[in-house]
Amino acid sequence: MLSALARLAERRFSSFSEAADTVLDLLEAELPPGSILLGRVDWDEGELRLIDVRGAAAASLGAGSTLPLAPGAGGGSRGFLDPQTLQGLSVRSYIALPLDSSSGGGALTLCALAAGTDIFGQEHLEVLSIAGRLLTYEWESVKWRADLRRLSERLRDPDRTDPLTGLLNRVAFVGVAEREWRLASRGTLETYVLAFRVSNLAKVAERHGAAVASLMLKDAADVMQSAIRRTDHAGRLSDDSFGAVLVGCKGLEGAAAFIGRYGQSLTRVTQERPAQLELSYAICSLGDAESPEAALARIEAEARSGAVELAGEAA
Repeated sequence: MLSALARLAERRFSSFSEAADTVLDLLEAELPPGSILLGRVDWDEGELRLIDVRGAAAASLGAGSTLPLAPGAGGGSRGFLDPQTLQGLSVRSYIALPLDSSSGGGALTLCALAAGTDIFGQEHLEVLSIAGRLLTYEWESVKWRADLRRLSERLRDPDRTDPLTGLLNRVAFVGVAEREWRLASRGTLETYVLAFRVSNLAKVAERHGAAVASLMLKDAADVMQSAIRRTDHAGRLSDDSFGAVLVGCKGLEGAAAFIGRYGQSLTRVTQERPAQLELSYAICSLGDAESPEAALARIEAEARSGAVELAGEAA
């Protein structure tokens, strides 16, 4: 089994789909009889959206199917499935492995399920871990290529891009907020807009220098760009603040889940820096605002007041 995985590590795949197909086929053949699931966690929805399925579960589950996460799953318990759902699938043993990305997002989860009890041991978890690293590398490769395309697009359109962070600049962000506000105000989607302010940026610059402050500000922007979904938007609002538009967000709970993920990922990414960023934030429903400008003015003022702080491990 390990030699087969070693040979896979030497292969070059043309796409993530090809890599996932090959790795899951191998796991299905070598692990105890059952099911192998590869999925992507959606914290806002509280579910695991399946990318590929092998084994017995393939008869009832397929790519695009969703499985609910356990109540309260998040942070250290990410990727764990709802026990009642597992019981309904006649699953008595399972192991789940979160596949962390370089940004700390932990987007993917690899699971092995079986009908019997006490099926999986430490050796199976190690095999799953090696397979997961292969998939993580391929997933990251896809993301790197996508980031390169986005960077190329930004270089072709510098008028819309903040030069330090690569996020939308304020003018472009306001334009996006106006478009999403029109949709949200008609009740088409439930959308929230957030403002984050780095409240200790001046202190970081004073103690560690402007270069370190700029580097950490870029950290904050990079993590935000990784944390948002493809349908969301992120921008730099001022020297020390950012904004995010969460399109189709599932209420305040969904927005709070995003804030928690962002805080935790930022802490992990910046843990080797000479200082930790301290952020305050504010949030409002975009569709309920009189205008996008009014929404931004309100949350920027609230974030600047520091009424709600986000520091270290976010709640």
